[in-house]
Amino acid sequence: MKLHELREFIKLVNQSSIEELEWEKGKTRIVIKKSAPVEVVAVNAPVQVGEVEHGYQEAAATAESVNVVPEAPEEVTQQVMSPGVGLFYAEVTVGQTVQAGEKVGRCTADALQLTTDITSSVSGIITEILVEDGQFVDYGKALLVVKTQ
Repeated sequence: MKLHELREFIKLVNQSSIEELEWEKGKTRIVIKKSAPVEVVAVNAPVQVGEVEHGYQEAAATAESVNVVPEAPEEVTQQVMSPGVGLFYAEVTVGQTVQAGEKVGRCTADALQLTTDITSSVSGIITEILVEDGQFVDYGKALLVVKTQ
């Protein structure tokens, strides 16, 4: 099997919903498998009832008028995940604004001469880069954190 044929098989699996590809010809057998993407779930901590009651009683006891300042809406963040296996190189910096679909980095498998562009799925501000440039990443690894706008 030639290297460019192997690259095509890897691209096919990477860019489709195929979870596993097995190919056999003569004595050559190739199996390419995707790992399941990592799911991130945000959990809000509940407010304890005692704290709310105590605060309400204090407010009721004071005769002064109090200006209530509305709380800022919660920040919603989303992680950009690796679409493949290889070395990660960021093309953005912390604090930079990105649009949905904008290229934020690339993942390179040097041995196969295969480079995959990584794009942001949401618009927002880059708040954290979780992986250093040149670090090896697996499929589904969190790379960047984007605060949505």
